[in-house]
Amino acid sequence: MKVIDMHAHILPAIDDGSKSVKMSIEMLNQMYEQGVSVVCATSHYYREQNDIPTFLQRRNNAYQKLINARGENALPMILPASETAFFRGISQCSQINDLCIFGTNTLMLEMPFTEWTEQMIEEVESLVLDRNIRVVLVHPERFCFSKENKQKIRKLMELEIPLQINAGSLIDHKTRKLAFELIQMTPFPLLGSDSHNLKSRAPNLKKGREIIRKRLGDSFVHRIEKNCYRYILDENYEL
Repeated sequence: MKVIDMHAHILPAIDDGSKSVKMSIEMLNQMYEQGVSVVCATSHYYREQNDIPTFLQRRNNAYQKLINARGENALPMILPASETAFFRGISQCSQINDLCIFGTNTLMLEMPFTEWTEQMIEEVESLVLDRNIRVVLVHPERFCFSKENKQKIRKLMELEIPLQINAGSLIDHKTRKLAFELIQMTPFPLLGSDSHNLKSRAPNLKKGREIIRKRLGDSFVHRIEKNCYRYILDENYEL
């Protein structure tokens, strides 16, 4: 089964990730050396900065620059996506599907770095139940600064919303305990590098996978791989 990085900022000069095509290519080379075959290019989307058509145009321009520089069939395969920051009214947004991973209805959702309100949770529930969006909560370990947020994460998991843990949170001794707690708590664990550059936040999926394998075994790593397939596969393309 191919290794999938669910979360990476590898498109050049579109957000706080890769600063250039050259950096993007080197990041992708490192991912390939680590065994990654598919990467979701989850560029940040903030409603207050761009409308969705503007964001999609900027993302497409960055994607085409990268594809033109490295070749269409180079590996890892890139799936255009977004890391969409929660915004008020997201459940009613008519273009929300355009922010999903390409060819799917999977939305990588970043919740606010604050105490979550019941209204926020209701909007996420509406995305799932009313809009048929497959919401993925990205790096939930960053939001567990309060008991209330932890409880709301558990509530969202009742809707079979998966949690995408960052490999860096497993690597860092300070956050490892919480990351393992969350990745074992969710019925649908997912893993991403959340890589942004070549130094402070370099591709690290291999090391994260090795830590999981050492603690939880090969079967758990395989479970993550199957879940990644579940959330990116679509009849429009084959891996």
